[in-house]
Amino acid sequence: MIVTLGFWLIRLTIWLAVAAWLFRVLVEASGRSLAARDRVIRWSWLIGALACVTHVVVAMGFGHCWSLENAMRYTAMETRRVFDVELPWSVFVNFAFVAFWLFDAAREFRSWEVRSLGTLRHGIWLVMMLNGTVVFGPRYWTWIAVPCVVAFVIVTLRSRSRAEADR
Repeated sequence: MIVTLGFWLIRLTIWLAVAAWLFRVLVEASGRSLAARDRVIRWSWLIGALACVTHVVVAMGFGHCWSLENAMRYTAMETRRVFDVELPWSVFVNFAFVAFWLFDAAREFRSWEVRSLGTLRHGIWLVMMLNGTVVFGPRYWTWIAVPCVVAFVIVTLRSRSRAEADR
């Protein structure tokens, strides 16, 4: 494998996106009411969204030579390798996810109050992060999923206990 600038840009941008998502999860899970909490969440969410957009642009440019056909072929090959099923259309799921994240980050800046991601939204991000890590990353990236799962469980349990306490 030849390690190039494109190789590193593809990885660094997705690492930044995952780190920003995980950072938001951990800030939410902390339960602390910091004066800067909303600002930290908003900016980490926007940075994560922009890193994810950049990842897609860099991957399409360096990894697939701006060819949707190449991206679909590569995605089909990788999903077959991991799941023994070819899913070339999942490229469009990734595009939709990135667009939604960017929209959601912009919406966070427009609202007065930062809303918790909630179980459904956290679940969507968790599935996308795990899928991307397992399908496209080297084997050791699978271990990146462990803190994501732990953070997701913590946030889910805390939000449920807070909802029960509010009743």
